[in-house]
Amino acid sequence: MRNLLFALVLLLLSGELSAQPDNWYFTLSMGGCWPTASFANANPDNEANGFALKGFALNIDATYPFNEHWGFKSMVMLNSNPVDRNGMGTMMENRMIQQVPFKESERDNLTLTVNSWMSNSMLFGPVYSINFDRFAWDFHAMTGMNVTYLPNQKLLYKPSSGSWEYLQHNTNSTNISLDLLAGTAFRFKVSEKVQLKLAIDYQASRSNTKYEEIKTTKVNEVITTEILNSGNTIVPKQVVMASIGFVYYL
Repeated sequence: MRNLLFALVLLLLSGELSAQPDNWYFTLSMGGCWPTASFANANPDNEANGFALKGFALNIDATYPFNEHWGFKSMVMLNSNPVDRNGMGTMMENRMIQQVPFKESERDNLTLTVNSWMSNSMLFGPVYSINFDRFAWDFHAMTGMNVTYLPNQKLLYKPSSGSWEYLQHNTNSTNISLDLLAGTAFRFKVSEKVQLKLAIDYQASRSNTKYEEIKTTKVNEVITTEILNSGNTIVPKQVVMASIGFVYYL
């Protein structure tokens, strides 16, 4: 696979890259999404950690060049990162045992459900391009809006007595925040209107996760619900993305 990619790059570099057209060009790219810093930390002692694992990134962008070097870019991006269940589950258990009694022998009565981190971003910003004889090198810095779909983690504990149960869950499913992105990309000519693009980007945002802990008791067919605790946690989100895609000129 490595030799194939190397041969493809040599083939692209061996062709002539003509002057860039002075009109819109669009890119569809996909690749890996690696969490960094506290977003990747799976230490259960810190509730602000993200417990995120390597995921997937997909983006579509459009660029309008003002001149040979400067242009304006807009981008729509989708990211997805699975969650380390062991780390997040232990963090939630540590929170639970401060509110309700729990015996290790009843671990089978615990149920954890959790989804992946997912986010949609809409970004805008300038792009600076250096055009060589055989390829182009881009630098961009962008800002915009990030909509994160939270993992919606739930921890349910049903003791053997069956007279009550405990539930810890999110009270919000999405979060909107400021999004920042910076990166660089190489574009290699494939045809007059198509180019191959290799890019590396760093993206930063944050999510506010609101949660509550509930105890539900059933006595003589009467059900009562008690809120034991509630709060919120700010989770910084930093990811590095490496992607490959194709550029199309109008």
